[in-house]
Amino acid sequence: MAEVALQMTGVNKSFGGVKVLKDVDFEVYKGEVHGLVGENGAGKSVLMKTLMGVHHPDSGRYIVGGKEVRFASPAEAQRQHVSMVYQEFGLVQFLSVAENIFMGRLPSRRGMIRRGKAYEESSKLLEMLGSEVSPRALIADLKVADQQEVEIARAFSYDPVVFVMDEPTSALSFDEIRHLFDLVRSLRDKGMAIVYISHKLDEVFEITDRVTVIRDGVIVSTDNTSKIDVGTLMERMTGKKISAEIHREPSKYAKPSENILELHNLDAKGLFSDINLTVGKKEIVGVAGLLGAGKTELGKALFGALPKTIPITGKYILEGKEVDIKSLTPGKAKKMGIGFVTEDRHSEGMIAEQSVSFNITLPALNRVTRRFVVIGRRALELVRGVIKTVVLRPPEPGRLVKLLSGGNQKKVVVGKWLATQARLLMLDEPTRGVDVGAREEIYDVITQLAREGIGVLLLSSDLREIMRASDRILVMRHGRIVAELAPHETSEEKLLAIVLGEQVAKKEETTK
Repeated sequence: MAEVALQMTGVNKSFGGVKVLKDVDFEVYKGEVHGLVGENGAGKSVLMKTLMGVHHPDSGRYIVGGKEVRFASPAEAQRQHVSMVYQEFGLVQFLSVAENIFMGRLPSRRGMIRRGKAYEESSKLLEMLGSEVSPRALIADLKVADQQEVEIARAFSYDPVVFVMDEPTSALSFDEIRHLFDLVRSLRDKGMAIVYISHKLDEVFEITDRVTVIRDGVIVSTDNTSKIDVGTLMERMTGKKISAEIHREPSKYAKPSENILELHNLDAKGLFSDINLTVGKKEIVGVAGLLGAGKTELGKALFGALPKTIPITGKYILEGKEVDIKSLTPGKAKKMGIGFVTEDRHSEGMIAEQSVSFNITLPALNRVTRRFVVIGRRALELVRGVIKTVVLRPPEPGRLVKLLSGGNQKKVVVGKWLATQARLLMLDEPTRGVDVGAREEIYDVITQLAREGIGVLLLSSDLREIMRASDRILVMRHGRIVAELAPHETSEEKLLAIVLGEQVAKKEETTK
């Protein structure tokens, strides 16, 4: 029988009188990857944070390697070889990669910090991950995907026996994910116990040995991953049937009679080139591609958010009028009716310490003020209307955004741009880190908004998302649009082949 590396028994945890974990029993074997899945707010991260000492449980026993433990802090857990990669980054932006990896324990000799040694050890860890990030680079200068790699390297640096990974691939590219999975399998084969938390069910089925479902703070089931199917898992997560298949009906899509957005030969040096596309009124155009394909940069360019040092050429036409993209700023874009839902909701999309009402009205103050004074009744009507549209739960305007689940936080970010009455809405990875139930609700919101008259540009590396939500699909690779497809005429497998360039490679081989 497999040796138990981690055992949690009778774990209970409440916040403000609300019980979020209810007599949870959970165990992980030595040498296994154990998936932990559930909707946003189900209790996955909270359970693991009680293990790490981030939250202190109301009751419960924790046994690691046969020894009962109760960690007072994450630092104590890490010293006892229990590490966790958190969904929210905890990096210090003005410090280097090496300083973040070895924060609080930089190598020293006779009271002097040995930075060379820190750089050397950091390089080894990053190389093990397949990362090309420099140990000397400042965190503030790194892309989100690179910061994710630094977080993982920091966790590995403690040589963990139990390793918890909370949405570890949320900002990684296809190749980086493949390398991470190879590493995870290698660590598993060496005897490490790995808890893998993810909303990406395809990853759960690929990398885990067993999978546990938690719903509303209660463990619903634990199964060998090979003996359960996607549909059953989704039903247990949500408590209702959700089809694992994507069915598209082409008859419901009609070509738009007018365009909201037109791009002609748009080029941003080193980021993307020769971009030609249109987004019609009432249309959702999906741009599919791997992380790093240039999608995010395209969205930022159209919102005026790229550094002004990057030269941009080409024609940008919005509702029939040419836009001077060189002088465009986010403030000007907002006034022109452009909204941009960023992929990084935490640092760019919301103010977590403020209320739902504050976040929704912030970009739409012109609609709720008179002579620089906020009209409370008008603001409340606006906020309640947005909350109803995006199906926010709980529907409380005064609730702090940080207290919402990830899916509902994303709805707030979408909602704030609805409050501005945006006519072109760009969404960059809109459901990253969001559970399957909330995803469907967000897709329904996007579809409803489009049918009411706005144009939507959906930028995503999630091919199921692209297939599910788009009216037309454009594939972007290496900064260029390489294909256009109709969702009902393709499949995820075919779309993936084009995104990876496999079909292009096959065509080149057949012509030789």
